[in-house]
Amino acid sequence: MANLTGKQNMLIDSFALMFIGWFSAILFGVLETSITIFGGYDFADPLWTVAGAEISVALLVVVFSVIWVLVTNEVDGSDYAPEEFAVIGFALLAPVLFIFVPAFEALVMWHGASQLLFALLTTFATTWIAYTA
Repeated sequence: MANLTGKQNMLIDSFALMFIGWFSAILFGVLETSITIFGGYDFADPLWTVAGAEISVALLVVVFSVIWVLVTNEVDGSDYAPEEFAVIGFALLAPVLFIFVPAFEALVMWHGASQLLFALLTTFATTWIAYTA
């Protein structure tokens, strides 16, 4: 288990961390957010459709935020414990699986509480990576 003594978020991670919670909630269907200026735009609307999967701004922001936190911390991964690799895997895979695997989407969309749980777990996992790396 990681020793959190003296650990704190770096300023460079703060930018990604302030978006991860909001956009993961949009991605997993907990929140609906749109911009009404400049003709309006909903962050859950697809930018592209790839093999039937809709790639949205929310997905891109969540995946980019997780990758940003990983890159700005320990890139080589030499000090990660197995449970940290599991958390990293969850943070990276949950948003992507939600979009590309219908069975995983059905699991997340099963109930409003499960949607909230996945949004919170993705946010927690990314924040934990920022603190432990």
